[in-house]
Amino acid sequence: MNAFWDTSAVLALIFQEPHTGEAQKAAAEVTVACAWWWLEVEAWSGVVRRKGNNEQKAACRQALKAFAWVNFPRSKTPELLSLNAKHGLRAADAGHLFCFKELSRAVQGLNLVSFDREMIEAAKRERLLVWG
Repeated sequence: MNAFWDTSAVLALIFQEPHTGEAQKAAAEVTVACAWWWLEVEAWSGVVRRKGNNEQKAACRQALKAFAWVNFPRSKTPELLSLNAKHGLRAADAGHLFCFKELSRAVQGLNLVSFDREMIEAAKRERLLVWG
């Protein structure tokens, strides 16, 4: 499966959470894992804020190695803002959704792996594929 990951799914791989089993299942199904480059900042910040131990920090570093990183040019910001005017997501979630939507145009069958309810609902309203 080609998958676009958001931070909620990556952190579920690092910490024991209600969605950890689902995150592990998604990781096992992935052939290509993509993410917006900002996920690196969010995931590391999530580990630090949760006072992750050395093992969890190492798991975060390892998980981040698996991604093909994507971004969008500054010239696309008006499109991102327009998309988010429809959904009202938090700023970083808007960036994840925008990158996912843009990449979905080029990568057939790209699925969003997320456990963020608002982002999942927004992706579905955009008629994008959501894993699970």
